[in-house]
Amino acid sequence: MELDAKITGKEAKSESKNSSEVFASCLFSSLGLHPALCDQLKERLGFEAPTLVQAQAIPVVLSGRHVLVNAATGTGKTVAYLAPIIHMLQSYDERIERADGTFALVLVPTRELCMQVYEILQKLLHRFHWIVPGYIMGGENRGKEKARLRKGVTILVATAGRLLDHLKNTSSFVHKNLRWIIFDEADRILELGYGKDIEEILGCLGTGNLKSGSKDISTVNSGVQKQNLLLSATLNDKVNHLANVSLENPVMIGLDDNMSGSRTHNVSLESNGVDIVKESRKALDTSNEEYKLPTQLVQKYIKVPCGSRLVVLLSIIKHLFETGASQKVVVFFSTCDAVDFHYSLLSEFKWTALQTKTEVCQKFLGCKMLRLHGSMNQEDRKTTFQAFKTDKSALLFSTDVSARGLDFPKVRCIIQYDSPGEATEYVHRVGRTARLGEKGDSLLFLQPSEIDYLKDLEKHGVALTEYPLLKLLSSFPVYNMKQPASRFISMEMHPLLIALQRALESFVSMEPKINKLAKEAFSSWVRAYTAHRGELKRIFMVKKLHLGHVAKSFALKDQPSLVNRSIQKQLKKRKRNDQLNVKQRVKSKKRSIVKS
Repeated sequence: MELDAKITGKEAKSESKNSSEVFASCLFSSLGLHPALCDQLKERLGFEAPTLVQAQAIPVVLSGRHVLVNAATGTGKTVAYLAPIIHMLQSYDERIERADGTFALVLVPTRELCMQVYEILQKLLHRFHWIVPGYIMGGENRGKEKARLRKGVTILVATAGRLLDHLKNTSSFVHKNLRWIIFDEADRILELGYGKDIEEILGCLGTGNLKSGSKDISTVNSGVQKQNLLLSATLNDKVNHLANVSLENPVMIGLDDNMSGSRTHNVSLESNGVDIVKESRKALDTSNEEYKLPTQLVQKYIKVPCGSRLVVLLSIIKHLFETGASQKVVVFFSTCDAVDFHYSLLSEFKWTALQTKTEVCQKFLGCKMLRLHGSMNQEDRKTTFQAFKTDKSALLFSTDVSARGLDFPKVRCIIQYDSPGEATEYVHRVGRTARLGEKGDSLLFLQPSEIDYLKDLEKHGVALTEYPLLKLLSSFPVYNMKQPASRFISMEMHPLLIALQRALESFVSMEPKINKLAKEAFSSWVRAYTAHRGELKRIFMVKKLHLGHVAKSFALKDQPSLVNRSIQKQLKKRKRNDQLNVKQRVKSKKRSIVKS
């Protein structure tokens, strides 16, 4: 449902389709794909017809040309490169065998995206059992990965660090027949600091700089025809550099228009000699003017004083799950500590103030809650990823590890509780909803001192309307409140928020584990707040923060100085314990040597 559907009684009227809309007049079979593959796209992935980016990209990939795709998130880019590669692999005169090694390599930024691409591969290859999919990524058992590579993987999905590890150390990894290298979410790969790893990977594969050698790059590595694909939602200098060294005379899709639907799947292939850096710079300038967002996405913001952030967040989440039969909501935070704190708090917090007929304590939120961030162990990340994909109703607390490429079905609302570190990240976060033509809502939290962030978004064609918070708060029945809150009352003085804040602070002060998490989240949040770059640095200024109010937003009664002091004590204690453990280990080793 809409964020304020129950309040206003209205639904969004915009039914216009965007670039993710399917084209009823165009079928996958008309793009030249194998009939069995077209059946898999319909039966297992639910694609009745190609999206715009698929209709544009698939014929180009089938032609053998290098491709650079710049398209909005949620437009079906994964199928746009996997489907034509599978088509070409199954059409070989002699069936591919596992001993032939890897033919296609898909590089992705995160483990979750690695698993997602692998799952899509499995579905598409259901009728082509001789084409073997596989994945390698950090956190997995390296020995098992080595065994899979020794047997042979036809299409390999990988994260950069683990791939480089195997290229250097796994001699049984056969890649002499490698034909395709795909950089999926290339901007995110580079943002995560894998630029040098990518250069080493290209060097190990013998494609370090395709433009530095012979102009004829149709055959590299033992005569195998090479084809590289680069997909990125945003463009910058690093992406331009990667494109320059890995692509030769590419066809560029989505760079010379706004993906508004004016282009069809008939893509011109007459782009030889185009200066990729020059054209990418044009696209970069265009993206600075206007972000690509689905037209059916309802975008709102809420101006909340720092000290009231937590109680407002909880009120909105409660409203969403109580008024919707099934909801999927993602809340984005800036740090792993903030994710852990809010997840633990809402998993255990109980309150009676909203119970009108009983005083029995019940959990504040009755929905299923999940968390996801980069510091979790791999098994927990896998479990969370799969659970949120399959559940019909769930609340996910996450860092930006979920902001790129992940396709969580039926996500209804995105809440950006902490503003993104870079403006472009706003687009990727809200891209988890309103995918492939479906409706979706997004809500951005801003403090009064941060309101200029809206002007920055307006420069890119993103317009947000204000969320009617007071209407929502007035719709809650507050236990033992003699009179309903006036609609003119200020947000900070609303009886619901005052009562909820007191209950949260009391709860956190009495729970040592959650109190510790709150203090750690407070410190990491302040550090993250200083990390905004560029133009955003003048909007998100630490000097404007009232640290007492920041502490209140983590339900802490203590003054920030006391919080910091307690954290410093914990760190010093931990350091002393580590030093003692080292000394004990040294002594034990000496004893064992003497005894031997």
